[in-house]
Amino acid sequence: MANEQVRKVVDIVDDIKIGMFTTHGAGGLLSRPLTVVEVKENGDLWFFSAADTDLVREIEANSEVNVCFAGSKKWVSVSGRAQVVREVAKKKQLWNSMVEIFASDGPESPNTVLVHVASDSAEYWENPGGAASIVTNWIKEKISGDGEHPGTSNTVQL
Repeated sequence: MANEQVRKVVDIVDDIKIGMFTTHGAGGLLSRPLTVVEVKENGDLWFFSAADTDLVREIEANSEVNVCFAGSKKWVSVSGRAQVVREVAKKKQLWNSMVEIFASDGPESPNTVLVHVASDSAEYWENPGGAASIVTNWIKEKISGDGEHPGTSNTVQL
């Protein structure tokens, strides 16, 4: 069952791709959108970034992070520890044409880095009926007191 739940997390991340990456900043929690370039079978995540960003400075100061991925019918929140990776071979391995749009210096540049999130846990939600079923059930609950909780959710240790 646990492997099935981890697979669910990986599939949701793989499908949505863009996550809100949350770090600890000087003024509190900060989030920004990042595109995952690889999600491993164990739920670990890989992203590219420029080395001279607040994101990298914040990770180096406090590695505890969260990345949330939201679609119209499924969502996942992944918590873990981030690490900045400067290894050229790994950057070349994960490099693709989409990354080149945002990191035109290339994988060999010291200003291009990877961010690896060693995932600890994730919580996911799925609702095959999407927003319409949520609204319908909310109305049904208000009118008759007999609403259902559509979809499924679970917390997974990674």
